[in-house]
Amino acid sequence: MFGFGLKSCALMAFIFFTGLFSISSAQQLLDPLEVYEPATESQFLPGGRASGMGGAQIAAGDDGSALWYNPALLTRIRNTELSGTLSHQRVTNNTTGNSGIRIPESRFVNTEASVNNTNLGGLWAIFPVPAEQGGLTLGFSVNRVRSFDRIFRYQVTGDLASSVRAGEDESGSLWAWSFGGGVEVSPKASLGLSIDIFDGTDDYSYFEDSYSQFGQPVNFTHNIIDEYTGISGKVGAAYQASNELNLGVVIGFPSSITIDQTSDEFQEGPGAFEDHNVASYKYTLPFSFGLGAMLHVEDLTFAGDISYFDYTQLKYKSGFPDLTRANMTVMEYYDDVMNYHLGAEYLVRSADLRLRAGYFSQPIPFNGFPVETEPHYFTFGAGILVEKTFNVDLAFITGGFEREDPDLGSIEEYDTQRFLMTVSYRVK
Repeated sequence: MFGFGLKSCALMAFIFFTGLFSISSAQQLLDPLEVYEPATESQFLPGGRASGMGGAQIAAGDDGSALWYNPALLTRIRNTELSGTLSHQRVTNNTTGNSGIRIPESRFVNTEASVNNTNLGGLWAIFPVPAEQGGLTLGFSVNRVRSFDRIFRYQVTGDLASSVRAGEDESGSLWAWSFGGGVEVSPKASLGLSIDIFDGTDDYSYFEDSYSQFGQPVNFTHNIIDEYTGISGKVGAAYQASNELNLGVVIGFPSSITIDQTSDEFQEGPGAFEDHNVASYKYTLPFSFGLGAMLHVEDLTFAGDISYFDYTQLKYKSGFPDLTRANMTVMEYYDDVMNYHLGAEYLVRSADLRLRAGYFSQPIPFNGFPVETEPHYFTFGAGILVEKTFNVDLAFITGGFEREDPDLGSIEEYDTQRFLMTVSYRVK
């Protein structure tokens, strides 16, 4: 998105933050454009069990998703495990606003739109390795760890010279291919390491239908495709403090991300033009830190995690004519955030059934828009042991966030409902 020239940068800034209704206003948002990175948001929880428990898995993981949450917990898996996850998601946008804010004598039309998608959520294979002392477990997984799915609609009606209908559609995923393992270093402690290789695509499109000052229709579209590649990793530790209490810690290494971008703009009507650009840039995300605890009381398990991310340390490495200015702007428009995950699981022994519930919050680190309600979600789930070697985990996630666009005078509400099903087979 960088190096397209002032006009293209201004247009893209307005696309992301105000809807492209005024180029002069867009130019004022040029700095936020330079630091907004979608991959810092919309974390996707891998695994049906983990999702049902609100993602609280740093100390509570007991399946192959531990390779993502805390690889030290892989040592809890004593048999070869093969699993796959399927996910279905519905994202809804509801936009309300005040008439006449952007365009005098106009009427704001409250709009609602939604989009559904069904995707593979992940695959993993875990292999315990026979050892004379302690335990060693190796694993491989591919998980959808970021979702770019989003929809936005905006409409203002007035006379022919002021009517505007616009919207955004975004889809795609960031995938993590993980390799690693865990090893017991004592009867109560284990360590783990994983390497995560990222790839994915963010497919974004913006459209605007309006009228020129002479009442002639103007149709504008802007399509942006981001191709992601990158590498990171993590090291984790787990410790059994007592028969009831387990503790976990995980440190995420800095992530090196490269984005190859293609941008296409089209306008029909007065001032018609067509523009095509390509660019590439690179940045690194900083270390992350997570702590977790699990309390097990008879058939009831409680788990809680807290993770820290300091996005003010995001660093651009290439793709900018002025890297110093870009990184100074990062510090102005990004915050450090704490993510919270809580979960519980109850075993119904008579039915080989595990019931789950949870909650998690993931604050948005970018402060270019006032966020009225930070993203927060409630989760529910169940684990069903079909046979001794065959298990099904189901999860449902619901929640969202609300933000304000002062320039448009609008409030945008985003709600997400997500269903996951993980099927696991453990070789006896």
